[in-house]
Amino acid sequence: MIKRNLLLGTFLVAFFSISSAQQSDPVILMTVGDRPVALSEFKDMYYNNLSKDSIKNPASLNNYLKLFIDFRLKVNAAIDARLDTTPSFRQEMGEYRGKLAEPKMRDTIVENQLIREAYERSKFDIRAKHILIKVGLDATPADTLAAYNKIMKIRNKIVKGDTSFDAASKKYSEDAYLKDKGGDLGYFTSMGTVYPFETVAYSSKPGEVSKPVRTQFGYHIIKVLDKRPDIGQIEVAHIMLRPTPKMSLSDSIRLKAKADSIYQLAKQGEDFAGLARKFSQDQSSSQKGGVLRWFCIGQMKQVPEFEKAAFDLKNVGDICAPIRTEYGWHIIKLIAKKPVQPFDSVKETITARIIKDPRFEISINSLVNKTKAKYNYQEYPEAKKEAASLIDDSFFRGKWTADKAKGHTSAMLTIGGTNFTVEDFAAFAAKNQMPGENKGADFAVNMLYPKFVKQCVLKFKNDHLEIEDPKFAAMLNQYRDGILLFDITDQMVWSKALKDTTGLNNFHNMHKGNYMWGERCDATVCTCATKEVAKNAKAMISDGKTDKEILETINGKNGKLISISSGKFEKKDNEMVDANWRMKGVSQDIEKDGKIVFVVVRGTLPPQQKTLDEVRGLATTDYQNYLMEQWLSDLHTKYPVHVNQDVLNQILPKQ
Repeated sequence: MIKRNLLLGTFLVAFFSISSAQQSDPVILMTVGDRPVALSEFKDMYYNNLSKDSIKNPASLNNYLKLFIDFRLKVNAAIDARLDTTPSFRQEMGEYRGKLAEPKMRDTIVENQLIREAYERSKFDIRAKHILIKVGLDATPADTLAAYNKIMKIRNKIVKGDTSFDAASKKYSEDAYLKDKGGDLGYFTSMGTVYPFETVAYSSKPGEVSKPVRTQFGYHIIKVLDKRPDIGQIEVAHIMLRPTPKMSLSDSIRLKAKADSIYQLAKQGEDFAGLARKFSQDQSSSQKGGVLRWFCIGQMKQVPEFEKAAFDLKNVGDICAPIRTEYGWHIIKLIAKKPVQPFDSVKETITARIIKDPRFEISINSLVNKTKAKYNYQEYPEAKKEAASLIDDSFFRGKWTADKAKGHTSAMLTIGGTNFTVEDFAAFAAKNQMPGENKGADFAVNMLYPKFVKQCVLKFKNDHLEIEDPKFAAMLNQYRDGILLFDITDQMVWSKALKDTTGLNNFHNMHKGNYMWGERCDATVCTCATKEVAKNAKAMISDGKTDKEILETINGKNGKLISISSGKFEKKDNEMVDANWRMKGVSQDIEKDGKIVFVVVRGTLPPQQKTLDEVRGLATTDYQNYLMEQWLSDLHTKYPVHVNQDVLNQILPKQ
């Protein structure tokens, strides 16, 4: 598969390029068999694959025309062989189309705004408190209203001065972790919390109590305590001593004393990384010298004591005294720090985070709204009622089936002339049932309908990308033709040459003169560490010892005293053999590069044909070229090519 992808990539580079031209050009340049080829297709490829000087040259045009015709002939053959209908082809095209469509299935203007907004917010840290009244996104309207009224009453009490924010948090907040801390979240920065919450926090002034904001957790009111320039990211190392469950008081005191002693060693100049490897009980970092990944404010909020102590370190190399967290005792050293980076250097990282963040839906929702506006989106409320009439108790037990909507073809919505029916909604609903409390059919339909609409509009958008965007369609066609070109060529030439052993053997025999050895010398070249080694080697050769026996005897376990190269050498293969070509027997010693070299010449061989095994790679390549020529000849006969010369001449710049 890797080889296939590499070769396919070569074809795509050779034949295709992204065109900005519209593909609706009706001018036909040629016909290949009964298939017309537009001038625009050839022109785009010609202009993008040749240099500016070459495109002005009639000879370059004719040469490229020949290559292009051969390419179209092969694609014709692939189509007629139905290679574009195979499961593997359809899968590969589907995967490619999905990747190509991905950036077109969101509003890139809004996406870029979100990226820039996240960056600008990252320049500041926010410290805020909040009070939470829980209510799920799937709550009934009555429950939602009750939660909203409750949070508004709390806010009014705070704003009027009837109670403090801290007191209200302790009394009313349903954030079990923070309520007794006055709802204090500490400092956080961009993308450190859910988007609606973040937006209100960054738009509020310190001291203000916000109006309620809803998130997936419920309704919040927020009080910003501080907004400061972001202090950037830090890299720290730590040594952690972990207490055991139910540790006695005396053991706890000893553990703290051990932490203090390690801290003193570090302060006195002992290598911190070495101390971490020796003493730290954080297995994920100890063998890395205690070094943790870079983090910014808010990313260690689960361990606030650790985060505060780490950011309180001012200078690189500073070490804090042992601090206690729920995990144990920590000694922290500041390794490095860096401020907010320039936008261009962090844009890619922010983009990756945005795409994974729920706020990314804003970009998709914007595309949905623009698509609705462009394609005359219509809804039909009566069809919603029809759908609700089909929902029964089984839907809230996860047992409902779309069969209940069979034959219900009323349109629930229409976009661009395409209807999405009650049956379509039923299929969607069957995959998104709501096991649990029976909140009624109307509730179920109202909860699912916006998601259904979004899915339908996005499907319509995706299905019409080729119509909307000629460049997208051109890229798909180019990739399609590239796959077909590879597959048909592999079938008719490359793999065929490898598998057709009889044909390859016959081809080799028919072209014997192309595969000949020149005169060769049958010889052995011995390279020795010293003259003494050379002397011993010659004696063993005289005694009829084999190369293997000589190597094993002289080298033993050392393996460096002698090396031997035996074979049939052509001229210029080895200069030592060339120097003793006509000699027969053992040559004189020659010193070369600090070694002693001698040659044993057994004789010369006259020119002779190379066997197929000796020339298989070259012969296979030649056979493939032969098959290609024969195949193209057949294709030219099967698919007559007619070029409109007047249209072709339009491609050359006017003199």
